[in-house]
Amino acid sequence: MLTSFLSKIKDNRRKQGRRYELEHILLFSILAILSGATSYRKIQAFIATHYESLDKLFDLNWKHMAAYTTIREIIRSTSATELEASFRTHSAQLAELGEKTEGKRFVAFDGKVLRGSFDHFRDQKAIQILTAFITDEQIILAHEEIAAKTNEIPVAQELIERLGLSDCIFTFDALHCQEETLEAAQATGNDVIVQVKANQPTLLKDCQSISDTSSADAVYTEPLTKVRNRIESRQVEVFVAPDLTHADKWDAVAAVIKVDRHRQFFDTKTKTWKTSDETAFYISTTLLPAQVFCQAIRQHWGIENSNHYVRDVTLGEDQSRIRDNPHMFAKLRSFALNILRSNNVQNVSMELFNNCMNFDRLLSYSGIL
Repeated sequence: MLTSFLSKIKDNRRKQGRRYELEHILLFSILAILSGATSYRKIQAFIATHYESLDKLFDLNWKHMAAYTTIREIIRSTSATELEASFRTHSAQLAELGEKTEGKRFVAFDGKVLRGSFDHFRDQKAIQILTAFITDEQIILAHEEIAAKTNEIPVAQELIERLGLSDCIFTFDALHCQEETLEAAQATGNDVIVQVKANQPTLLKDCQSISDTSSADAVYTEPLTKVRNRIESRQVEVFVAPDLTHADKWDAVAAVIKVDRHRQFFDTKTKTWKTSDETAFYISTTLLPAQVFCQAIRQHWGIENSNHYVRDVTLGEDQSRIRDNPHMFAKLRSFALNILRSNNVQNVSMELFNNCMNFDRLLSYSGIL
């Protein structure tokens, strides 16, 4: 199935110089990443090791094994726009966006820096990418590169429209607590849950005042969760139809959500339990049960573990020193990660280890062939 998406990407090379098909190089690179490859050299080593099996499957008939420099140039010269379009179509199918589901889908937006992509000799800063992520299925829907002279805010507003989604709830961190972001979501038939912090001082003061002087319309207390040496509990209070200072500016706001988080964690140095309390405020353009608000907010921050941490540590994105078109390799990582998530893989590190020992495991994933 993946080959049908990759085959639609236009190959900009001259026909006379095409020794290796673009769709094969891209597919083999994704398979290599699924086996733990973190560089072009390792992709070439993967292809060389499994060439006989790949030849039987795809009738390659290569006269010479592709060098890692050749693989690098083919991937770097691929159209980023077309690769992204192929990725979005493939991810939409994995997430079954066209299927009717019960309830609304939650889509988290979050930015991430490719830390190793900086190049001091070219005065090139590390590239930042905005990602849209379905929180329930942990599927990456799309990426958008953030240009040097802009920031996440306008890029997110444009991506809302380009995704072409409707009847979804977009979740954001406090940076995106902007009137224009709410308007962009409403214009496409979607809703927003966004955190409120000091970058919107009047709105934050309103939220604090409402929670102090009004009775909550709904309350949900989350059961205690125990993870390693930490015990955590949350209480969510929902205030419907809040009276805000700039009501004309925030007329889309349907509710204010207050989240109180209490933590107990064991300090191994002092051998004592310590506590911390944190209160956060959110606004929402839709009304949901307090429990659903709690789940949506928790799942938004889950992107840090299920996507960012896995990419940085397990897939080696933080340590990667690819500086020419690094976002191309990042998209290939996303292809690989989406395939794992759609096949219900939770322990990505162990899965990559198992794949590197058994080539047939790769071909057994749904969404590959």
